[in-house]
Formats: sequence, C-alpha cells, structure tokens
Amino acid sequence: MTFFLLAGLFSCSKENASLSVSEQQLNFSAAGQKLSVSITAGGEWSAASDCDWIVCSPTSGSGSGQLSVTARRNDGIPRTGKVTVSGNGGPCTIAVSQEGVDFLVSSYSVEFDEKGTPVTLTVSSKFDWEFDKSSIPSWCTVSPEKGSAGNVDVVLTPAPFTDRTPRSKQFITLKYGTTFTMISVSQAMPNQAPEAPELLSPEDNATEVKISGVFTWKAATDPDGDEVTYTLMLSVDGGQNWSTYESSTTSCKPSDLLSRETAYLWKVRVRDGFGGEAFSATRSFVTSDGGAYDDGDIVRYQTESAGAPKPVHLIIMGDGYTRDDYSEGGKFDRDVDAAVAAFFTPEPYASYKNHFRITTIAVYSQESGATVLKDMQGCPAQTRNTAFSATLEGGNSTAVNCDQDKAYSYALKVPGVTNQDLQNTTILMMVNLNVYAGTCWMERTGRSVSICPAGPTFASIVSHECGGHGFGRLLDEYRYYKEALPASSIDMVKDWRTIDPYYGYNISFTNDASQAHWGHFIGRSGYDAVGFYEGGMLYGQGVWRPEYISCMEDNRQYYNAPSREAIARRIFKASGKTFSLTDFYANDKVKSDNTGAKTNCVEVFVPLAPPVMIDR
Repeated sequence: MTFFLLAGLFSCSKENASLSVSEQQLNFSAAGQKLSVSITAGGEWSAASDCDWIVCSPTSGSGSGQLSVTARRNDGIPRTGKVTVSGNGGPCTIAVSQEGVDFLVSSYSVEFDEKGTPVTLTVSSKFDWEFDKSSIPSWCTVSPEKGSAGNVDVVLTPAPFTDRTPRSKQFITLKYGTTFTMISVSQAMPNQAPEAPELLSPEDNATEVKISGVFTWKAATDPDGDEVTYTLMLSVDGGQNWSTYESSTTSCKPSDLLSRETAYLWKVRVRDGFGGEAFSATRSFVTSDGGAYDDGDIVRYQTESAGAPKPVHLIIMGDGYTRDDYSEGGKFDRDVDAAVAAFFTPEPYASYKNHFRITTIAVYSQESGATVLKDMQGCPAQTRNTAFSATLEGGNSTAVNCDQDKAYSYALKVPGVTNQDLQNTTILMMVNLNVYAGTCWMERTGRSVSICPAGPTFASIVSHECGGHGFGRLLDEYRYYKEALPASSIDMVKDWRTIDPYYGYNISFTNDASQAHWGHFIGRSGYDAVGFYEGGMLYGQGVWRPEYISCMEDNRQYYNAPSREAIARRIFKASGKTFSLTDFYANDKVKSDNTGAKTNCVEVFVPLAPPVMIDR
C-alpha cells in the first residue's frame, strides 16, 4: 500500500511553533516497513507509540532531526495506532495504520501432546469462514466451526485415546471467500516402552559358534500391547560400531556369514511403533573356524522362545550329502536355510515359529544324490550309496522312500528328544537331488519322515510334504478319478481318527455343515472361502475339501482354514499348551489364499505321491 508524505511541516500548537513534524499520517504495508519523519524542535523532544507493532528510533533527541518509524510484519487484519512526539510546544500526533492480510491462521500445523491438551488458533480474516465438518477427524473437535471477519480464537481438542490406532497427520479444510486452506492435525500416542528382550542363544561367552548361526531371544512384552520389531546387533570392535539385522520374530539369521574365529558382542533392540524401545543385555561369543561338521554332529539351529512348557521339535537331516557339503555355509546349510524359510512361510507356522526348536544333524553319505529306479525328468536312472538309502521310483512317479528307522534313531540322539516327542513332530529328510518328487511316510501314532528332494520346487514340496502331511497330518486334496472314493480309504481315515481326531482335518466325508468338522467356519466373518467342494484324496465323489484350492492340492504356500486349525492344535499339543478356538480365530492372520497363484491349473498339475500310512 502506498503512503503519503505531506510537503509542509506541521506545527503542533498555534501558540508555540517551536515543535513540529513533517507527517500527520503514516500508512504501512503488511510486509513491514520503515518510514522517516522530520522533526523541527528548538529543544529536547521524545517519541513513543501506543502500539507494540511500531518501533520509534531514536526515542528522544534535541533540536531538529529525523525520526524513523518502523512497522513490524502484520499477519493479521488491518490495524491502527499513533505516534506521539512530545517536547516544548507539543505534543504532536502522527496517525499510523497498516494494511492486513486477507486471511491468516496463527498456525497451520497442530501436534497435540500425549495428554490431549487443547490448542488455540487465531483466525484473522477479511471474510466469513467455516470449517468443512467432513474433514474434521472423528477424534478431534473444533470450536467454533465458523466465524465472521476479524480475529477469532478457535480451540481444537483431541478426544481421549480408546485404542492403539495411530493419529497420524490429517488435514482439516477451512473455507473462506471463494477459496480454502488446510490445517494439519496429529497427536502423539501415549506410549510405554517395551520391556527388554531376554537373550537365549548363543549363550554368553560361547565358543565355536557357527559362522552361519541363528540368534534367538524371548519375546519382549509391550505394556500397551503394541506389536514390536527386533534388531539383532553385532559388534567386532567392543561395541564401538554395530552391524544390524532386522527381524519381526524372535530369531534372526544374519544375511552374511560371520567372520571366522572372531570375538563378537551381540544384543537385541526392540521397538514398538510409537517411538518406544529397549535393549537386551549384551553377550559375547567367539565364532568357529567355519570348517566342516563331523559326521553325526548335532547343531541347534533355533531355540524356542515362546515360553511354552515344551519345545516343538523340527529335526532336519539330509541324504546324499557328502563330507564336502557339510562345511559351514555349504550346500547342506544352504538347503537347511531354504527348508526353514519354506516351512515357516505360510500361516499358521509363520505366527508360531517361536514355539519350535530346530535341530540339524550332519550325516555323511558316501555318494552324492540318491538312487533313481527309472529315468525321470531331470535325472536318469542311477544307483547311489547314501546314508539313508533314499530311493526314487522315477518314471512318472514322484514317490520317494528312505530308511525311516535309521532316521528315527538319529533323531533320538538329539538332546531332550524322546519317542513321545517324535509322535508330535516330523523329521524333514532333505535329499540332495535336483528333481520334483516327495513323499511323507507317516505312522498312525504320529511319527513321520517327510522326504523332500532339494530341487527347484523345494519350497513348495516342503510346505506340502513336511508342513502339510508330516506335521499337519493333512490329506491330499487332488481329484483325478471321477468315481467315488473307495470305502476302504474312508474306513482307514476314520480308524486313524480314533487315535488322532484331527488327522486329515482338511477332508470330510459329508457336506452337511452340522456334521462336518469344519462347520464352525461356515458363515463366520472373514471365512467366506470355506465351504464344501467335492473331490479329494484323488477322487471326485464322496469326499469334500473345505476350500476350492490350497497347499494340499497344488503345493501353494497357503493352508485352508481347517488345515490351519489342525496345525495350530498340533503345535499347542506338542508344546504343552491348551488350544482355544476363540484365540485361534483372533490370531488367524491370513483367512484366504494370499499366494496370487492361479486357481484353474489343477488338471495339468503333477501331484506328489500320496502319503504312505504305516499302521504302527
């Protein structure tokens, strides 16, 4: 805005003209401005303003001189005031005014504190204005929601927290004139830091720690019930610098091998999603020379951390692996890593991984691979001298056999494992052969050996044979024959269910929801995929599966709802915990197929051999 300087000097009193000023009116722009006024005086004088946005300099003088009048920036509506020059013959008054902005809010970002203290904003406007009610978050109130031109105080108040839903930045729309502006609001979550995790393995001052080892710790408790994430921290320089590895579970295998024969410090940091964190105690260990495992070496791959009365055992051994395959980080270790990743990828294994104690056993074979009786895709017929005599039928068959009794005898060498324990778990027998095949040999009382060649489809074979048949005791959902399932097959399953009522829990011999064992899923929210689909156990009639497709049909890493329930029940049984169906519903994270795989490929899918059921 322009301002006016009057040409003449203005005397302040007709009777005494010894004090005069050159301006009677000063007009300032909103951005702030400095203007000068000439003072004519025969003696001393002083200058003062009646408003805090005007600064006079100097504030006093003697004789004629210049007075600087500075207006500070105006972020509000227009304002007025005056400057008074006093002295002999005075006073002289100079009117001051400053243009304002069209519209302004004292702050466009509001961050409420954890206590929910209300925040007051000032709206300065030349227009009437109004908040868009639809843009105001449900957890915040604004008062008043509209106002007229001028300066108006607006109070924003957050509601008390009733859950752990984050109140991240949201924008409230404030309309004025023909346009609008936005104010962001957010609030820090009241938060208590999680408790420090307790380290499990390796133990403090441990030596000969694998350079490809897995670190485990107990789950940290969060007072607010927040989900937490962990960071494994390793140091080789006494704690000055730390390498970090993120984990969402209570175990972590570093992505790279550790240095050989090196002293390390390690600890674990736990964080919630709201800024809280805690650190475990710090432990030390020394790594091994990274050489070969001896024949028969038993290695703890993962220690259980769920705090259950007992561990759930997963025992992994291999056939067709020679001495050269058993160096740390070598072929056997890499296949174990792949097998563990595959086993714990689908739910519910992913959620209950911390219940498992995973043990590996090094067993030398004289020759690499396995015996193949007939030429098959990827491998000609061959004979190999291996520790467990793994033998593939070959040809068009995917069946595999091995010396199960020898596998059980090795499993019983694992500290703490008894025959009773083996009735509640499975042995994963990896076969060092690059083919598509697999068979689970399961016993009526619960023991099983899941034989899985480590080929290009290893992960899906592990999920089907080991996670599905071996531990889950599930049955195949293939349907290749149009006729009805033979009565003898039905009778065998029913007989096995007298020992284990959850055996073959993914198969029903009725489609009556009131009698089928998965009837409790029918109509339950989130379980729309569950119903009755005729066909299973290779036959198209007289047998039903609960969902259109799942792991037990085409090896995808997704188990249907009754299968997940059966697996969870067995985990709880093996760990000595009491299963709750209500808790299962609450903790069931993936309620429908999340693999993204096609669902119309059944007719061309090559099935794995059916499980071999041994009546002992």
